[in-house]
Amino acid sequence: MSNIVPFDESRPEFNGFNAFYNDKIGPYLESREQERKVGVTKAKKIGFGIAISGLLVAITIYMKTGSMPGLIIPALMGVGIGFAVLHHIANALSGEIKQYMMENICEFIGWKYSEKDFISPDLEPWQANRLLPRYYDRVKFEDQMSGNAHGADFSFCESHMEKKHTDKDGKTHWSTVFRGIMLEIDFHREFLGRTVVLRDGGFFNMKKKAGMKRVGLVDPVFEKIFEAYGTDQVEARYLLTPVFMQKLVDLESTVSGKKIRFGFFDRRLHIAVEAPNQFEVDSMFKTLLDTSRTEKILSEISAIFDVIDGVSKPQKKR
Repeated sequence: MSNIVPFDESRPEFNGFNAFYNDKIGPYLESREQERKVGVTKAKKIGFGIAISGLLVAITIYMKTGSMPGLIIPALMGVGIGFAVLHHIANALSGEIKQYMMENICEFIGWKYSEKDFISPDLEPWQANRLLPRYYDRVKFEDQMSGNAHGADFSFCESHMEKKHTDKDGKTHWSTVFRGIMLEIDFHREFLGRTVVLRDGGFFNMKKKAGMKRVGLVDPVFEKIFEAYGTDQVEARYLLTPVFMQKLVDLESTVSGKKIRFGFFDRRLHIAVEAPNQFEVDSMFKTLLDTSRTEKILSEISAIFDVIDGVSKPQKKR
């Protein structure tokens, strides 16, 4: 494979990544490209075939009955099923490719990656500190990454929490109460108090939590965005520096997220941000040789490093 991939190696952890990509990831993607093309061609034939069949059935019904619903409903069903089948077949390879890319990229930077086979995080402390919803009926975790940076151990995963609803007719449906990422960083030191930062402190009523008082933030920009509460005012201000707060805002932006909230308690920094699925390899309708897939994964990983750097590098044990 030609060495045409100019990945940014300015971050020390990414030093040598261009050579690694050209030696391992690039050739793998190149070897799967023909398979992707065959899959997409097959998907188009089957998907469009189903869609056209649905349209033909709709036209036949309309010609016999003159019923407009008889035309529209089968047509929409045929087109919908056709495109669903098209995407299902075309993206069949995406899981394998994502697994390979994530495992190898994480191995390169010294992290460990598990798509599904890992110990689920304990949600109770997150809920007790209002970082995650208290009420839900089922939860799914995926894409765990763990490692060490600047002496801090961390674990990251994606979470989807849902609540069950049953209507008067007995029909059940599920609503999402949280979909996003959970990042937990262990500094191996005790905090003097507990500090929690939310986007809507009034809603969560943190003022009524025992011992928690409002903490003023140094930067007025962040004072407008967040509401901070803590049991130790001095430590809270020491932790919530403008540099660190900006890292959190940058993380939220990088993962296309919203409503980031976090807390320092139980010797760890806990971060929750509502966001769509991360570390995906994009649509199989786009060539695997497009390096934007890898660039996106690296930017998301870099944002995690930035948050850890923002706390770990300037911190000293007290």
